[in-house]
Amino acid sequence: MPFEPLQLARQSGKSLTIDKQHRIRLSATMRQELALTTFTPVVISVDVENKRVGVVKQELAKIPNASVVRPDKRGYLGVAAGKLVVSKLALADADLPLKFEYVGKIDEGSVFWHSFQLVRDVR
Repeated sequence: MPFEPLQLARQSGKSLTIDKQHRIRLSATMRQELALTTFTPVVISVDVENKRVGVVKQELAKIPNASVVRPDKRGYLGVAAGKLVVSKLALADADLPLKFEYVGKIDEGSVFWHSFQLVRDVR
């Protein structure tokens, strides 16, 4: 029986994931759209009611008293932010890894958050 090449689907969508180590990571497509570099300050927020995560560049939003995170060279937004998101959404470590799909920009008082909706786990 001859070998058959596999046709693998590419995941080029806009998404955010939280892995088992609580690291938040934006998809490459999303990082490119936001023009994120290792020096770009980013603010992360949580909409508990809708189980959404919001991301915005601090330099565009200028949110006062907001804690910022900067992506590392691999694109991770840090463990501390991931732990806070998991805690605020009342998720358990057993639920990790998680995937959030991009739902678009949401305007909240002149701040346009890039919003991601919890859809399913990555497993």
